[in-house]
Amino acid sequence: MKKTVFIALLLTLISLSSCRTTRLSKLEKSNDFDELYKGAIAYYEQGKYGKSQLLFEKISPYYRGTADAEKVQFYWAYSLYYQGLYQLASFRFKSFYQTYGRSEYAEESEYLAAYSLYKDAPDANLDQTSSEEAVIAMQNFLNRWPASKYYVEANKIIDELQVRFETKAYQKAKLYHRLTSGLSYRNYLEAALITFDAFKNDFPDSKYIEELLYLSVETEFKLANNSITSKKKERFAKTVDYYKEFVEKYPNSEYSEKVADYYSRSIKELAELNKSE
Repeated sequence: MKKTVFIALLLTLISLSSCRTTRLSKLEKSNDFDELYKGAIAYYEQGKYGKSQLLFEKISPYYRGTADAEKVQFYWAYSLYYQGLYQLASFRFKSFYQTYGRSEYAEESEYLAAYSLYKDAPDANLDQTSSEEAVIAMQNFLNRWPASKYYVEANKIIDELQVRFETKAYQKAKLYHRLTSGLSYRNYLEAALITFDAFKNDFPDSKYIEELLYLSVETEFKLANNSITSKKKERFAKTVDYYKEFVEKYPNSEYSEKVADYYSRSIKELAELNKSE
């Protein structure tokens, strides 16, 4: 008896699923745009965003220039967004506010165009192109809508993405530093110093500056020590400059003893070089 009931329920579910599939198939083939529009809205309200997307996309050209055109475009963008298709959603939201700049949905659409890029942005250890696009889009939104209800949230997102950029830059600097300890370390000493200086310029208030400035002293000394004679003086002098910058900013650092050692060794090397001139 139980087996019979189970089979009956299974057949009912299969039948219902088949009906839903058949209904969507019929709608997609239909040329009754009012029916398609109602079907798209119904699917959207049921949370069936993949189905609503297909129908909104189909009816979009037909409704262009009509009173319902805004709603079709707006729901279409949201259908993509709720599926996690953030790049496509951003494109559609952007298209919306560029087309309907005076719409009551224009502000929301521009925010969501930027927010979708933010949602698509990867973690700090991956390429940050999407994050950079999100910051630009979000800043443009804030410039255009300074009194927006999304103002606080938009600023939080920009701050969060800036932290990702900082973390990514720090990881890059540390990677180059690790390479200076490898078999071909001489090839990476100058590159490491360039990344350290770039980081300091881009993130002058970062919590990582102390460590990277210490690594600048260490790496510049290593570069000087492995240079040809004609370049040693300049590079040991640069080590001294990094040391002075470090102790001025961090007089009580955990790295103080180490940088002092590089400083004294650099002064000694400079003295020897001056004698030989």
